[in-house]
Amino acid sequence: MLFVCTNAGSARGQGLPGVPAPSASALALPAGVRQEGLYLTAPIWLDGAALFRIATPATVTGDQMSVEARAQFIEAALAQLESLRGNEPDSGTVYDPKTLHVRVQPDGPQAIILAVDAHHSNPIPILTVTSVDAKYQGEPTTALAQQWQRTLQKALVQGLVKRQPATVARNLRDLWHAAIVFALITIVLAVMLRAFRKREAMLIEQVEADERAIDEAQAQGEASEDASASRRLHFMGLAIRAADPTLSLAIVRSTRGLMFWAIVLLWFGALVWALSLFPQTTPLGAIIFHRATRIAFTWIAAALLVRTVGIGVGQFARSYRSHTHGRGEENARRLVRVPTVAHTVVAIATFVVYFVAILTTLSLMGISTGSVLTIGGLVALAVSLAAQNLVRDFLNGFLVLVEDQYVVGDYVIIGKRSGIVEHMSLRSAQLRDNAGNLVTIPHGLATDVVNCSRNWSRVDYRIAIDAKADSERAMEILRRTVDELAADRAWHGAITEPVEWIGVDAVSADGIVLRASVKTAPLRQFEVQRELNARMVEALRRAGIALGTHDAYAVSGAAPTGLQ
Repeated sequence: MLFVCTNAGSARGQGLPGVPAPSASALALPAGVRQEGLYLTAPIWLDGAALFRIATPATVTGDQMSVEARAQFIEAALAQLESLRGNEPDSGTVYDPKTLHVRVQPDGPQAIILAVDAHHSNPIPILTVTSVDAKYQGEPTTALAQQWQRTLQKALVQGLVKRQPATVARNLRDLWHAAIVFALITIVLAVMLRAFRKREAMLIEQVEADERAIDEAQAQGEASEDASASRRLHFMGLAIRAADPTLSLAIVRSTRGLMFWAIVLLWFGALVWALSLFPQTTPLGAIIFHRATRIAFTWIAAALLVRTVGIGVGQFARSYRSHTHGRGEENARRLVRVPTVAHTVVAIATFVVYFVAILTTLSLMGISTGSVLTIGGLVALAVSLAAQNLVRDFLNGFLVLVEDQYVVGDYVIIGKRSGIVEHMSLRSAQLRDNAGNLVTIPHGLATDVVNCSRNWSRVDYRIAIDAKADSERAMEILRRTVDELAADRAWHGAITEPVEWIGVDAVSADGIVLRASVKTAPLRQFEVQRELNARMVEALRRAGIALGTHDAYAVSGAAPTGLQ
């Protein structure tokens, strides 16, 4: 190949003189060619790497060479400098990498970059740095020529060294040794993956067993307002016990996924590295690295980051559970909430990471990130309008968890529904109502929530006696009955404050209504009220005090509260 640099006019900087070229602006731009303002630019490739970009005016006139043809001539000159002596790979290169020297020769307003070595007295011109190149790069012609000279010197020497027989032999040995090391690492990771898979299977069995235990406990009795505190604590205990294997399972799955993607990344990087060792495969390795590898690396890195976040959140949740101190009730509630909160954090982090990965992938594919964000904003707006109830459910569910409004095992009243919370997710809560039905209530509909089992409850006790009876004596009997119930060992812990207050609530011709407030342990108010009814009927009968008429005032019941 002959590369000619003339000494007159701007044609000298474009390549061969006298070669007509059509206007590039009138044709579709070739691959790699970009129009940037007043210029058309093209990359100069060597061994799969883009060294720099050359420029020509956007409108080619006269005998000026197109930017694509100019790039082809420059790359042909570089290929000549890296050519082998013979057809055999071990024959060595024509030019000596030890003595190769790339230099700059000023030529008026332009500069010519040439290459020479100890075995060739005539330098080979590589390219001419034109004023158009200098204006496009924003550098003086001389400074730009020096910059390109250093780039070419380094790249050509590396390319020539890579083609030497000794280097090829050494690279083959390194590749063989690396293959052995990578194979051993893969075997070790595969054995660890198998162990983690067995551990995962064991944890899955344990989680399923815990879920069956919870289901059986729920089926043993009716989840109504008659549910005892022992049953509620049993539910919470089962949920706390099930949380440990659930967190462990999440950590094991994240670790296994991390190891799998580590193996993929290891061999992917090994493939690119192996292709870069030899000049015949370097362009392919560069293509994989600059295109497929970046996209693949983006998603592999995203998967690794998600798994790492999962492991970190799981370990933090486990550590929090093991070091949580406080009162038994509050401590139990925190322990029940930990798995759901941890799952929520991981889900949010996963969404953010994969959303960024999608934007990065679209950017690598040449799609404008601004356009992607605009389209994504419109899609997000449409989705938010179409699924606003679902979004509201998730947001309210997150607030329920953060504010600790209710947890599994609480007896709650949501709207017209009531029952024990058997299951909670970020979107909804499931209650077992008085008829034994499982009711699913989205968090977005839970506008008014009454927690009947938070920290303590209360019996708002009322009983009507005959209007002619001695009210003072009846109140004394009521107080004594409550005190005896609180002192009974069978009811130990059920009543925390025997009588908060007591008095006559209403008086009418039909009777006198006595009222007392008794503070109880969570969810013990119902059974305390029933037992108190039975004992009061017997005590009043022995005292000869008749009950009053059942009217609007004579209603005995318990008004559950969940005040803290």
